[in-house]
Formats: sequence, structure tokens, C-alpha cells
Amino acid sequence: MVLHRRELFQFGGVSLLSSGLLRTLAAQTVPRLATTRPRAKACILLYQVGGPYQAETFDPKPDAPAEIRGIFSTIATPVTGIRMTDALPCVAMHADKIAILRGVHHTIRCHNPAIYCSLVGREATDPMAISSRTAARRTDHPHYASVVARLRPPETSMPFHVIMPNTTNNGPSKSPGLLGGYLGAAYDPFVLGADPGEPDFRVDSLAAPVEVDANRLESRQSLLDRFDSARRSVDRASVESMHTHYQRAFNMLTAPQTRTAFDLSRESDRLRDRYGRHSQGQSALLARRLVEAGVPFVSVFSHVDVDRGSWDTHQNHNVRVRETLCPPADQSFSALLDDLHTRGMLDDTLVIWMGEFGRTPRGGVQFSNNTNNSTGRDHWCNCYSVVLAGGGVRGGQVVGSSDGHSAYPRERPVHVSELSATLFHLFGIDPRAQLYDIQGQFRTICDGNPVMELF
Repeated sequence: MVLHRRELFQFGGVSLLSSGLLRTLAAQTVPRLATTRPRAKACILLYQVGGPYQAETFDPKPDAPAEIRGIFSTIATPVTGIRMTDALPCVAMHADKIAILRGVHHTIRCHNPAIYCSLVGREATDPMAISSRTAARRTDHPHYASVVARLRPPETSMPFHVIMPNTTNNGPSKSPGLLGGYLGAAYDPFVLGADPGEPDFRVDSLAAPVEVDANRLESRQSLLDRFDSARRSVDRASVESMHTHYQRAFNMLTAPQTRTAFDLSRESDRLRDRYGRHSQGQSALLARRLVEAGVPFVSVFSHVDVDRGSWDTHQNHNVRVRETLCPPADQSFSALLDDLHTRGMLDDTLVIWMGEFGRTPRGGVQFSNNTNNSTGRDHWCNCYSVVLAGGGVRGGQVVGSSDGHSAYPRERPVHVSELSATLFHLFGIDPRAQLYDIQGQFRTICDGNPVMELF
């Protein structure tokens, strides 16, 4: 079989020489700016699109009325004093490795602006906060991974941030908060654009066809000089060094370690079964492989569309959480924790399990702009749970608490700005660090302070 020139540079339906990859490589040339010794070398973000209900996962309320406590029972964990629900029994067995924040909050009631808020650590503006369809803009604050890459650029030819299986969206609008924002296109992520959970997911196209010898492959590097205008419409800072990034992208394409990192067939069937033969499971496994290969930040989205099967359970809440939502989340998260621990990687790999908000303690009520909640729960940003593990976080603890209905923080509330400050702190970055954006404006990366109880 002979591949056409464009096919040679394709992986999983996404061009490895796309602007996203080139900008990812471009970001690695920026000087370091960090103030403390990092505890985390990498981060895997398991993002639960739509928002899980806090009282049915990590903040059980066994003494609350049945409507509030939900359909799951409370179970003990190996850590005295920490109880969870049997919605996540496998994760519960790893309670000694995790830290639960039970009072996370912000004020954004709609998906896209809440996703933005939770991935950049800043509250959205008022107009954005009331619109679920707001799309990403170059003036947005950057994703956590983009800030980390700017201030602690990785010493690797691999992308600094991989999103899988794809970016997420709410209706027609791609969710904001996933890109490099005001840092410029050089800090945009590499989006896999393919589902590792699909049976036909493979990396064959990363390799040159057998009939193409080295000289012919090198001659195809001329392709790098003939990108269409859309791929060259990047910010000025990136353009100046783009030739170097073309070369690095070409080197990445031909590097054996690149193909190896994305090749799930190198894992045993037993381990792949342990993670689960579904999108979340295989994506989590691939995330571990990429971190091993030197990728500093991997974001795994549970769903690519808020409106299709996500944790956004306005209807049929009980059936969906029991049958299609909790089982793959429990399997993939617990397998990742176990795998990282067994391989000695958990100490310096931060794992975060979170959504954009929680769900209303009472069903059938309206809190957001969505009125379709007759058999489900609406969005709830006033109090929800976020789980962290590894990367310098002390496991086996709960920070903060909520009231009896899991509706509002009772002790130690944590704003999303504090969550972002915690992440930066673990990467050895001062949350008060400042940098210049692509317009030459001076920016402070964070408004919050780290949650020091976690350490």
C-alpha cells in the first residue's frame, strides 16, 4: 500500500503537522520561570463533563432525606473516617491515595463558562456566565497546561499538552478554557481527535510506509514549507521561529518513541481490560503511557459533547448514573491510581478527578437556564467535590465539608482559584508569577492561594 503525502502525516484523523502540534512544539522554546522545587512532573486530568452529583460520589449524606442522598449506599474505605458511596467501589479501595475537597465552589451556572472557569481558575465575566454557548477566544485566560508550559517548559520533543479523545463542546460551541488563550497559539494543545476506546484505534500512520526509504522521506520535508494560509495564521511570536518547529514536528513524526508512546497494543490484554475497553478506560491508559514518555499534561474528557450522554443528567438521572456514568468512571480512575502506584509514578504524577460543577441536591428544580429537570438534577456550582492524588498531595484525607444536604460549604470552602494555585504550586510555580501575553500586557497567572492542607 502506498500512502499519499498528506496521509503520511496523519495520526488518528489529526495531522501531526497541524498548527496545533507545531504550536505545541513552539511553546517548548520559552525560558523557564519558576520559584520552587516542583513536586509534580506531570498531571493527568480526568474531566467529568457535565458535572457529577457530589452526594452520590465523594460526599455522601446517609442521614439526609432519600431525595438528597441519592440512590447509592454509603460504604467504608480503608481509611478510618472516610466514607464514600458504592457508586465508586473500586476508587473507594484507594482512599489512602486520594485527597477529597468537599467544598469547591464558584458562581457560574452554565456548562461552557463553568468549564472555562474550572480549567483556567478564573471566574468568567457576567455576559459569559449566563451563556452556555460561549466559545473560546484568544483573549481568554490560558488552560493550566499552557501556563505550566510557559513557565516550566518540558525538556522533551513530545507535546506539552495532549487532549483526548477530543475537545468537548456544548451544542454548537467548543468549550473555552482548553487553549493557550492570551499566551498565543503556540500554547494550544495537541488534540488527539480519535477515541482510544474504539477497536480500530491504531498508530500505524505514525510510521513511514515500508517502501519509502530515508532519502525519499527526507525529501517529503518540503511539505513543511507549503502549508496553506490557515495553518500560517498564528501569532507573530510563533512565526519567527516556525521553521524550527517544522523541523521538530518532522523529527517527532519520525522518532520511534513517538509511535511507541501512542501504541496501546504494547499493553497486555489484562491491563487493558482492567482499565476498561471503553473511551475513559483506554484514554486513561494512554494518558499514563504519554506521561511515561515525557508528556507533562494530559486531559481526558469523559465525553466530547455535554448534550450526549455526559454527567449532565437533567433527565433519567438515576438510570444514567447507575448504568452508564459511574461504572466506567470508577473502573478507569481506580485502574489509573493502581497502575501509577505500582509503577512508582504516583509520587510525581498529579491526578485530578473533577467536573465543571455538581448537581442540585433536590431533583426537578431549576437553578441554571435549563428547565428540563423533571427526572433529574440541574447544575449546582455552590458546592461540589474535587479529588486529587499523587504529585505531592497527601492521600487519605478530606479537606473541608459541606452542609447536611451537600448544598453549601460548611468548613474550608475552596474556590477554583485556590485549586489552580494548588496545581501551580505542585509544579513548582509561584501562583503570583507574572508574564507577558501576546499583546505585551503584564499578567498574573492566578488570584488564589494553594490549599496547603493537601501537603
